Amino acid sequence: MAYFLKNEDKKIVLIDKDFIGYGATSKNTGKLDYQQGLIYHKIIKNYNKEVAKDYLNSQKEAINEVVNIVKENNIKCHLEKTSSCVFSNDINDEKDFNDEIKFYEDNNIKYHIDGSLKINYPSLISLSVDNTYIFNPFEYLLGLKTLLQDKVDIYEKSICKSIDKDGDCYRCLVNDCYIEAKQVVVCTHYPIFIVPYFLPFKSEVQNFYIGAFKNDYKNNIQILSYNKPVISMRYYEDYMLYGSRSHSSSTNLDILKDYSSIKGDIDKYFHKKIEYFYHTNDIMTYDNLPFIGEVASNLYIATGFNKWGNTNGTIAGKVLSLLIMNKDNKYIKLFNPRRGLSFDKIKNIVLYNIKVGTRYIFNKINPNMNFYKNDVTIKYINGKRCGIYRDEEGNEHIVSNICPHMKCNLIFNYLDKTWDCPCHGSRFSVDGDIIEGPSVYSIKINSE
Repeated sequence: MAYFLKNEDKKIVLIDKDFIGYGATSKNTGKLDYQQGLIYHKIIKNYNKEVAKDYLNSQKEAINEVVNIVKENNIKCHLEKTSSCVFSNDINDEKDFNDEIKFYEDNNIKYHIDGSLKINYPSLISLSVDNTYIFNPFEYLLGLKTLLQDKVDIYEKSICKSIDKDGDCYRCLVNDCYIEAKQVVVCTHYPIFIVPYFLPFKSEVQNFYIGAFKNDYKNNIQILSYNKPVISMRYYEDYMLYGSRSHSSSTNLDILKDYSSIKGDIDKYFHKKIEYFYHTNDIMTYDNLPFIGEVASNLYIATGFNKWGNTNGTIAGKVLSLLIMNKDNKYIKLFNPRRGLSFDKIKNIVLYNIKVGTRYIFNKINPNMNFYKNDVTIKYINGKRCGIYRDEEGNEHIVSNICPHMKCNLIFNYLDKTWDCPCHGSRFSVDGDIIEGPSVYSIKINSE
């Protein structure tokens, strides 16, 4: 958004709790794809063909925007044109593929149908399109940062802890100082506030795991499965990125099982060993559309990108910049966070909250997971429920076991040696420091 406002008569202050690009941007798969699995027949089910068409156009516009920015500013970010493919191993998915193809035909999208993939991976049906891209989003963001340094005040390692209305402006507590602004845009991965809008009750956090391994050859394609578990594949220089095991953060709490599953897949299909492994949290909405717009007077959000942050983050920047300039935009209504509900959307909201609510209750009753070893213990110390991790040297790291965001009990992550919130994705180091929000407070014992 700051890029689109850089030449306007606005005083812009951009803050980041870490260094720019070190959060979700550094962990995504770098796809610029309007296909996005078989998303359009789902949007038609929730809305109609026109809404699905508008979303398609927004994604194509976002891709063109990124490509133009990269070329005009000579940003080195490994931008490469590819085809995009969605495939399935389940014959029962044929109807969904046919529904998606009908939408393609109605909107003049050229497509290709095949059975097998261009790589050695099993498939019964595949549907591919052209004119999509892959890139390195981290390098891209650093390029934008360089372009903005003389036009925008950028403060890194600056965490916003609260946003309060004060007359006709907002007072934002950043570290130990206040920033006053007439308009505030919250473009964090997950907004820090609960009220207004009550995002935790209208979305679901999903985990996704990615393994990278050296590859002997390269195909100019990005691949996504439709059937479960979702499989994501793309090439990057001498590596392949293989992603899988997408699930609600409230389920499958033992991350070592996810790692073991992906490790097994890579060994089985590619006969390779993982060199890098990382995971992401994705904010999923109830209707496959992101939340972009105003949630209170002069308070805006951009979140719920449903795994497609590269395109939806770009279009969010355009939509929000036009809103701030009081200019109309054809996508404002499409992404309006306060859009209406339907039976299917309400059903999804209920399912999201049942999963989170069930996990919240179970963890209160029994916070010691069955996969914990002797080095992890949950117990009360001076009336506080604490998490204790004993490292290899025998040192105890004691923190609060309660997430400051909405008081969920934290789960120990054996792979990263972190405490993770299964409800909304906050993460903390073994010594209690914040790694990832929405929590804005640490879990150090003396911080509560």
